[in-house]
Amino acid sequence: MLLLTNGHTSLFIIVLSFFIAILFILYNQQILLKKKSQKRLQTSYIYDLSFNYLLGNTNVNHAKNNQSQELDVNKNTLKKLSNKEMINQDLNKSLILANLTNAELVGVNFSHVYLNGANLSSANLSGANLSHANLSDANLCGTKLAIAQLVSANLSSVKLIGADLSNANLQDANLSAANLSHAQLVGVNLSGANLSDARFINANLTNANLSGVYLWNGNLNNAQLVDTDLSNAYMNSAKLNHANLSCAVLKNAQLSSAKMRNANLKNANLHGTQLVGARLDHANLEGANLENANLEGANLNGANLRGVNFKSVKINQATKLDYKWRLVWEILNHKNKRTDLRNADFEDANLQGADLRNTDLSHVKFTRAKVHHALFGYNQGLSVEMRLELKLRGAIFEDE
Repeated sequence: MLLLTNGHTSLFIIVLSFFIAILFILYNQQILLKKKSQKRLQTSYIYDLSFNYLLGNTNVNHAKNNQSQELDVNKNTLKKLSNKEMINQDLNKSLILANLTNAELVGVNFSHVYLNGANLSSANLSGANLSHANLSDANLCGTKLAIAQLVSANLSSVKLIGADLSNANLQDANLSAANLSHAQLVGVNLSGANLSDARFINANLTNANLSGVYLWNGNLNNAQLVDTDLSNAYMNSAKLNHANLSCAVLKNAQLSSAKMRNANLKNANLHGTQLVGARLDHANLEGANLENANLEGANLNGANLRGVNFKSVKINQATKLDYKWRLVWEILNHKNKRTDLRNADFEDANLQGADLRNTDLSHVKFTRAKVHHALFGYNQGLSVEMRLELKLRGAIFEDE
């Protein structure tokens, strides 16, 4: 202005120049703010698109038109993820109450992720890593979790009805009050898990590892537990009515006051098991090892005890045991040694190591009885043919 007016400027010109300068500064500031806002919006948009992609939201036009709306995770069906790097990354995000129904999340890394109350029903999480994740109160009905890692995961009160957890690793997980009815748990590792009040009704736990679990008051009615390891498990007051525990290992398990009516415990290992006050009426214990088990106050009325090892088993007057098997227990444990055993029924009894010397054995039934190392001698009423047959089965006669 000074140059244009040759140094002769009026007050008006000075004020006008100052006003123009202010307008120029304000204009530049507005442009700068607009650029920052656009950059921030673009960054937010890219993040939303990335997370939408992770959750299978491929409707880009919808995302563009609704950038200001919250992330929509409530899709009925999530697309199968194709970006393997995105599948395997550690999300470290919260998906509380998220709707992931029918999601294809094979091998996804959800370790330490918060999924409280999330709906993952019928989702495919086979081989996924959910170790230390929080899934309490989540819906996992019908979810595929085969070979999944759920070590130390929080699954309290979770619904896993009909879920497939075959060969999954749930070591030290918290499944208190969880519902796993009708679930497939073949070969699952639940060692050290908290299963108190959990429901496994009609669940398949064949060949599973439940050693050292805390299963107080759990419901395993009609469950399949064939060859399952339940050694050192705490299962007081558990319900196992009609459960199949054939060949299961229950060594040193706590099953006091357990309900095991009509349960199948054929050839099960119950060595040292605490069964105080347990209901075992009409259970099948054929061939089971009860050595050192505690059956005080237990109910075994009508139970199948063929071939059972009663050696060192604890019973008392409150124990409900059919006369035949109480007599076998007395003989094996040298209680109230009898000299008159006429007409006794030892059919299918396990008398290995029993002392039957100097007893009257007239009309005694030894059909299929195990008499290996049983001591005989000076017996009345024992025919020559029966002596020979018993010797062939491993009995020892001291009067020969």
